[in-house]
Amino acid sequence: MSSTRLLILGVLLKRQPIHGYDVRKELEAWHAGKWANIAYGSIYFALNKMASEGLAETASAPKTVENKKGPARIAYQLTDKGRQEFERLLDKAIWEYQPGFDSFHIALMFMNCISKDHLLGAFRRRINLLRADIESFNATADFNLFPANAPPYLSENLRLFSARLEAERQWIEGMVGKIEQGLAL
Repeated sequence: MSSTRLLILGVLLKRQPIHGYDVRKELEAWHAGKWANIAYGSIYFALNKMASEGLAETASAPKTVENKKGPARIAYQLTDKGRQEFERLLDKAIWEYQPGFDSFHIALMFMNCISKDHLLGAFRRRINLLRADIESFNATADFNLFPANAPPYLSENLRLFSARLEAERQWIEGMVGKIEQGLAL
């Protein structure tokens, strides 16, 4: 399932008609790049593909203060088929469990091929990066500085993501202790 497709269809449902630039700005305001693994550059391609598949249709965006000097922008809105696809993807995402993939898990299989000092350095760096992300997600969720039209559960989504990162941080700290005591490697 494409998280990008689900996100874009959801934004179209909420804010149609909307052009690609505003879809991108909406997802950036939600911090989707950090929790949904979305490449913002793929939004325009996805919108065009969805239009070619009949999930969205195009129209000229009305002239606004933002674009009054240039040509009308292409705006997109959901078709009935697009709304059905959104509902199908939403149902699939809420019911199915798909474990996340991170090449870190593969590297763990071969950590005995890395010197102890190098491995400890890498683990400590990852712990610091995780702490920074956890703090960032929690602060963003706590301050709730999202646009008024942001999804109502965006803060809770960020808290869930933060909790997952916290679990990984705790596990790595445990491994650092085991490595330092000579119990691992």
